[in-house]
Amino acid sequence: MFGQNITFSGKVTRAESGEVLIGASVSVKGTTRGTITDISGKYKLNAKGEDVVLIAKYIGFKDREIAVKVNGRDKINVDFAMVSNDTQLQDIIVTANKTEEYLQKVNVAATVISSKDIEQRTSYSTLDALKDAPLVLTDSWIASQTSFSIRGLANNFDNVGFESTVGLYIDDVYFSRGFAFNSALFDIDRIEVLRGPQGTLFGKNTIGGVVNVISEKPEWANNGQGEIVYGNYNYLQLRGKWNYELIKNKLSMRLTGALTRRNGYIKDPNPAINASNGNNYNGLRGTIFYNPNDKTDITFKAYYGRDNKTEQTMIYLSGQGENPLGVPASDIDTYSANTPQTFYRNQSGGMLRLNRKVGENTFTSISAFNSSEDFVKQDFDETIVDVSRWGRKQGLKNFSQEFRLASPRSDDRTISYVGGLYFLSERIKGLDTSSINEGFIPFARKYLNSKVPDIKGFQETYDVHSDIQSVSFAAFGSGSYKLSEKLKINAGLRFTSEARKFSFYENIGYFIYNGKPVKLMDTYAAQVGSAQNPLTRQTNDNVLTYDISLDYKVNPYVLTYVKYVKGFKGTGFNTSVTRDVTGSALVFKPEYVTSFEAGFKSKFSNRMKLNAAVFYNNYLNKQEFLDQGETVTIVNADKTGGMGAEAEFSAMLKGFRFDISGGLIDMKYKKFIFGKDENGELIDFSGNKLLKAPNVTLSVAPSYTYNLIDKYKLLFGLSINHVGKAYNDISNSEIIARQPSTIINSRVSLMPKNGKWSIALWGKNLGNQIYYQHGWEYIWGSQASLSRPRTYGIEMYLNFF
Repeated sequence: MFGQNITFSGKVTRAESGEVLIGASVSVKGTTRGTITDISGKYKLNAKGEDVVLIAKYIGFKDREIAVKVNGRDKINVDFAMVSNDTQLQDIIVTANKTEEYLQKVNVAATVISSKDIEQRTSYSTLDALKDAPLVLTDSWIASQTSFSIRGLANNFDNVGFESTVGLYIDDVYFSRGFAFNSALFDIDRIEVLRGPQGTLFGKNTIGGVVNVISEKPEWANNGQGEIVYGNYNYLQLRGKWNYELIKNKLSMRLTGALTRRNGYIKDPNPAINASNGNNYNGLRGTIFYNPNDKTDITFKAYYGRDNKTEQTMIYLSGQGENPLGVPASDIDTYSANTPQTFYRNQSGGMLRLNRKVGENTFTSISAFNSSEDFVKQDFDETIVDVSRWGRKQGLKNFSQEFRLASPRSDDRTISYVGGLYFLSERIKGLDTSSINEGFIPFARKYLNSKVPDIKGFQETYDVHSDIQSVSFAAFGSGSYKLSEKLKINAGLRFTSEARKFSFYENIGYFIYNGKPVKLMDTYAAQVGSAQNPLTRQTNDNVLTYDISLDYKVNPYVLTYVKYVKGFKGTGFNTSVTRDVTGSALVFKPEYVTSFEAGFKSKFSNRMKLNAAVFYNNYLNKQEFLDQGETVTIVNADKTGGMGAEAEFSAMLKGFRFDISGGLIDMKYKKFIFGKDENGELIDFSGNKLLKAPNVTLSVAPSYTYNLIDKYKLLFGLSINHVGKAYNDISNSEIIARQPSTIINSRVSLMPKNGKWSIALWGKNLGNQIYYQHGWEYIWGSQASLSRPRTYGIEMYLNFF
């Protein structure tokens, strides 16, 4: 293209309401020159020529072309008002390289769940929203005990000294523990799931991948939305958001709130105990966005959330075979406890983000503070026999600061880069408590050779106190160099330095009988240290991690890549009950991963795309949680590894959309010997499959939009999710394993074409398939956490423009 240089700029909006469209693509027809709209729906694009045609594209909208006659001008404003069209796939945006790029041009295996996907698939939590991503498994034992598994790598929720294996982020802010990560979804723009190690740009504890929840940003408009959902089990959800432009095109604010109530899925025949079974959540978030000029924008966010009740999911499995407690196994929809469950969780925090143009680059500063505390106390054996009770209190406070500088990323650049510094200061406290009661004595006489007689009011206790203080610093950089028009090399390096201090003590409260302590609690615990003289440990990790990859662009529609990554996960601490008075196993070693990946991305048209990847991972000293019988500890597996493959396909045609994704994986412990059993035999887990690593996942999600008349449309949606067999422990116990399951969800909604309101009927797990999402084996019997049964309801929302 010949002619003078012109700078085009303008805004892309929704024609019906004037709402800005963030991430819309704007390009020059007949060239590879293009860009995307920013938080304000604005774009800026340089081109040459006398007669230029600009094209704007956005998912769910018709492509818009505007021909522009330059007539000697060097700056031209061109705005686009987009009209809805349900026949095209979106050019999806992802921030895998810490800057916004088109997913199809980034060499990472990623799934992006958009706000539209969240709505059309009736996803009210992160756990629901991720069900369609390949090789991703999500579960929740109680509200604060969530589990995320990617490619067979799962975070642990049962020990505050064990950091997440999957990096959890909300608006680019890191949460090192799952209990501090709020999985409730409201006012969300998208969720990015990055599979495979992401240690160069996202940090040390991302060897399984990253889940990044990105909330919606304030707009230059005055509008709002109210929503009400009602379903079985007395499910009630109220959500609302309000956007207000304080200063035109300069300052805007957004307020969002949510309230959720629901009864428990399984029942206790005792009304007083059953009354504590259910969910009760309230949350608020406020955002202020300031855009003083074209070079600077500032975002401030603050949030608060509180749960004061959580559903009961645990049942007692024993009753077949030996039946150590002499009581029948629980029914699938009932449990019998001897004490109510107590639960609360409080979360709060804030984030300040600054983006500033520095020449052609963008400087970003993100400061964040987060606080989370939760407490649970419940019947530990899940039976009417008063054997044991258990409680946990855990808290986290952290401050993080990130600085980074990123160049623009586009096809016509020879070099692109991003680099920065990251700091995290964190304090985490944990308190585990447990008791053994009268019901334990008959069991101890029969199975532990105890000679203790029946004692009225018997109870012995332990409490375990842990305190972790850590300071982490990292410097990172990543860049790309275009070797030719088709071939690009990418490399990244990160240095992480982390210092931690750990203190630990464990108390036993014995029952005095005939002037002497009974000491049945010695089966599980010991007196270790004291509040005045705890055991202490200090650790330091100084590690280099890196990645290198090659991209080859077969043609404008097909990208292939190969990638090699070296990552690590930091040193951790055992904060569970122990009988080791010396504390020799309080510290477990860091783990390291070597990952190979080859991928293929294609988008043959605006209506069809296919992405696929194969991978092979090797782990050294993989950190694993062992919870069996009398042993509760985290240990290092010497060698672990395996391979897998995954694919995602999407297509749209005349109102019909079809999404299918799936994955295969085979991950095993290659060498994992853990001590000896009571007979002196080696406990060898070598050859076992990893926990939370299903051999196959498959998701099929068709949807169809039917135009009733000119003003209204019906949307029919269906999702079928199959998860193969997965083990819930490293010993691969069959009794508590997750058996293969196929979950069917559906939704039918009516709305006007301008999207002002919607009424929807939805159903989840229509086949009422139940599986064990978690499981534990103890010497008095096995327990399992049940998945959710069939649920259904009605949803209504109204947009206020």
